[in-house]
Amino acid sequence: MDGKKALYYGAIALAILVGVSVVLSVISAIIGLATAVVSGIVTLAVLAGLVYVAYKAGSWLLDDDSPSIDSVGAGSVSSTSVDAAESRQDRIRQQYVEGQISEAEFERRIADELETEELDDIDRELERER
Repeated sequence: MDGKKALYYGAIALAILVGVSVVLSVISAIIGLATAVVSGIVTLAVLAGLVYVAYKAGSWLLDDDSPSIDSVGAGSVSSTSVDAAESRQDRIRQQYVEGQISEAEFERRIADELETEELDDIDRELERER
């Protein structure tokens, strides 16, 4: 009976060893899969960040004043032209403050800008009505 007990306990130990091995293999596979997924997500996030930085740097270096892809739509032209008009007015104000132009020249240029802006607004309204 002693030999049978030893064989029985040996078989149980072997079964436990195989079971533990299978469980550890499954856990290891799950951890490996989770690591791969997280690594992929982090890699995509880093690449997206690099592409965004490259786009912004390129826009800054090229000083691109054209409307971006995000602003394409019904009101994009008017908002862009309003921004351009404001920046032209800001430049005229800056020239006046720095003494590059006289007060009369400043008033004339601002009046021209405002008149041009009003004409642009009228043109846009006519375009919308068509």
